[in-house]
Amino acid sequence: MLVKKDKAIKIQNSKDCTVWEYRVPSENLSFATTLINGRYPDKKRVTNLECEEIYYVISGSGIIHSDKGDFNIEEGDFYFFEKGEKYWVEGKKLFLALVNVPRWSLEQHKIID
Repeated sequence: MLVKKDKAIKIQNSKDCTVWEYRVPSENLSFATTLINGRYPDKKRVTNLECEEIYYVISGSGIIHSDKGDFNIEEGDFYFFEKGEKYWVEGKKLFLALVNVPRWSLEQHKIID
């Protein structure tokens, strides 16, 4: 199945975070790209209650501030988030590919603290 870039759904998560969601007919996974240029979320931290997630850095750089530590990321790196891991991200034109298992949903993605 091919999903063309022009079919991706653009979502403005915050003033510093834009997501392009590529819809696939699967409950087992989801895929998106995102650009973070600043802090996400704007305040506090986030967690996925049901999903594991991979951030793969296409370009730019950033820092993941997780309850597991602070991690510098740059082009070619990926970070694996465990289900329930609490984090926030600082990005400098950080362009990411995101893979979630199972499919990501807004209901299970929570801002905490």
